[in-house]
Amino acid sequence: MELKEVYDYLLSARRISDEIWRKDLRRQELRSCLLPAAITYDKDRVQTTPEDSMAKVMAEVADLDSQIVELQKRRALRILEVSELIDRLEDSREAAILDAYYLGGRSMKEIADHLHYSMQHTYRMRRSGAMNMLNMLKGSVIH
Repeated sequence: MELKEVYDYLLSARRISDEIWRKDLRRQELRSCLLPAAITYDKDRVQTTPEDSMAKVMAEVADLDSQIVELQKRRALRILEVSELIDRLEDSREAAILDAYYLGGRSMKEIADHLHYSMQHTYRMRRSGAMNMLNMLKGSVIH
């Protein structure tokens, strides 16, 4: 196991959040296509294809809804896993930095300002925390 694997594991909850965000954007855009304002009633409806495109859009929105719910469940479980590992760190400052950055989505600048550390020291603490996690996980398998 290498340090890169620890960083990837710590980032896994954020990556799931990114995927949720991307699917939510697509869902919002498709929903906007279903708004009644987009329908005009002053003309006769002419069906140009044997397939109802609105039904297809509604089905895609429903599919995205269920995908997002599943991703949110996966993210919640990953947050619990990662937070349990972070809580095992001996240095509470390292734990706070890893928690805020990887699980809380805070920027390193926000964390440094909050803890009254320099940016350099905050980055050093984050790396030290990741190294300590690597030492804890040597010989373990990370999902």
